[in-house]
Formats: sequence, structure tokens, C-alpha cells
Amino acid sequence: MDISQVDLNLLKAFDAMMRTRSVTQAGIALGLSQPAMSFALSKLRQMFDDPLFVRSARGMEPTARAQELADPVTRMLYLIQDEILPRPTFHPASSRETFVMSMSDIGEMVFLPRLLKHLDSVAPYVKIKTVAPTPKELEAGLTEGDIALAVGVFPDLESASIRQKLLYQHSFVCVMRIDHPHIGQTMTKDEYEAADHVAVRPEGRRADQFEKTLERLGVHRNVRLSLPRYMGVPFIVADSNMIATVPLSVGRRFADFARVRLVPLPFNVPAYDLHLHWHSRFHNDPANAWMREVMSALVSTPKRPLASDV
Repeated sequence: MDISQVDLNLLKAFDAMMRTRSVTQAGIALGLSQPAMSFALSKLRQMFDDPLFVRSARGMEPTARAQELADPVTRMLYLIQDEILPRPTFHPASSRETFVMSMSDIGEMVFLPRLLKHLDSVAPYVKIKTVAPTPKELEAGLTEGDIALAVGVFPDLESASIRQKLLYQHSFVCVMRIDHPHIGQTMTKDEYEAADHVAVRPEGRRADQFEKTLERLGVHRNVRLSLPRYMGVPFIVADSNMIATVPLSVGRRFADFARVRLVPLPFNVPAYDLHLHWHSRFHNDPANAWMREVMSALVSTPKRPLASDV
């Protein structure tokens, strides 16, 4: 095959077929009608002298030749898009971009209000959508560009293609009802172990750093209630004698609107790092780079505060 016979638009059609495994969906992704997409697929089959995609119960399955071509074609398209073609510019003040972010309820409580307030003044038409995918869905979403950024602690993001930047260090604090009958302004290890606890354990996530630290310190926690999210915690502890260990920034938000108070932990727990994550594919994307800068400026905080800051 002579390189003069290669049509880059056909390679884009091939890449879309590999991603969607559907003629219809690939056409939608490229802005083509179904007949036009079918014609492109026919040309691809002629160009490579291979069926490339065959119908099955699960959609259009790639042949061995298509699987062989997938990685080099994708890399070539990225190279052309990122390093050969002129890069577009991003104008926050007029942009109507929607940024999809993976963000836990911690992020929604602590960081999202800051971000939205900032956007009101510098990018009033920019929209934010938050999602809570599984670890597998998150990595796929970042890779495909369906998710622009992930903010939080994601130990399952292990791909070398996922970049990250430290934003914040979380320390921990105990939250409990204002008039807790057994615990005063400070707490002993014995009081901590004797209390009933509310624990937040997100579904599908591995044991977090705090759980591992308790195990290392030999601290027993009598978990009476487990929740997948933090939002129910302040209302539960405000109306019971249970206590909860939460990130300090979250505890402060709880104290703003619920009848709870914060008490330092009776043992030292290392702060854990909260990162901003994105895929290498979008490292040079102007919109993505701008939002990373904004998040870095708004979310970054000093090192872990002392217990006296509670």
C-alpha cells in the first residue's frame, strides 16, 4: 500500500469503530450519517484487504488484523492532533464547555462551592458535571475523555498514562454530638475504642489509609454503622452517641450546619494526599490545562494543621 492511498479521515473512522464497536455510534461520534459511516468502513476494508469488523451478538467485533492496527492507529492520530496540528486556544470568559469531573461527596462539599464561586467571576458560562464511577469506569472515562479530571484519593488508578498532581493533605478529626455524654473536649484512646462508630466505606474501593493506620496502631474501632458516603454522617451523630472519624475539612463543613462538634484524635494519624488526576492524552488540551490550574489554585492548602487548629 502506498502512503498516498491513506486517508486520515478513514483512520479516524477506524478508531471510532474500535471505541464504539458500532457503525451507528461511530458515525455519531464523527458527525457522520450511517450511510457515510458504512461507506467509510467499506473503504477501510478495501484499504486493508480485511473485514476488520464482523457482526456478533455483542456488536461489531474487531478481527485479528483490526486489533493489530488499533494501537498504532490511535497513537498516530494522537500525534497528529497534539503535535502536528495547531492547538486550539481556550477562552474561559466566553467558553460554554462542560467539564465532567469524578469527585467524591467530600469534593462536592468542600471544593465544589469554591470552584463554582470562582467560575461565576471568570467563566460564567462554563458548566460542571460530577460523576461517581467505579474504579474501572473511572480509568476508562479518563482515557476516552468522557471524564476530564478526577479529584480525590484513587488508589486503583495505577495506569502509567494517568497523570496526577498533589492538591491537598487531609488530616482527620472526630465528629460527635455537641452534648455527647461520655466524651469532653479531648478524648482518650480508651474512649475512642469504647464508642460506637459510624464508618464511611465507599463501595468498590479498597481499604483506605485510615483503616490501615488503625490496624498498624492496634486501635480497635467498634463500627456500628457503615455508609458509602459522608452526607448522612452529621445527621446520624447529632442524634445519637455514635462518633465518626472524618477528614478535617469535612468535619468543619459539618459543624457549619449540624449540631456537632470536633474533637482531635487521641493518636497520630498521618495525613493522606488528595490528588488531581487526568490522562496523558489531554495533558496539552487547553481547556483541561486551564481547569487543572484553577483547581490547583483553589484547592491547594498548607500541610496538615495541628490538633489545636480543630
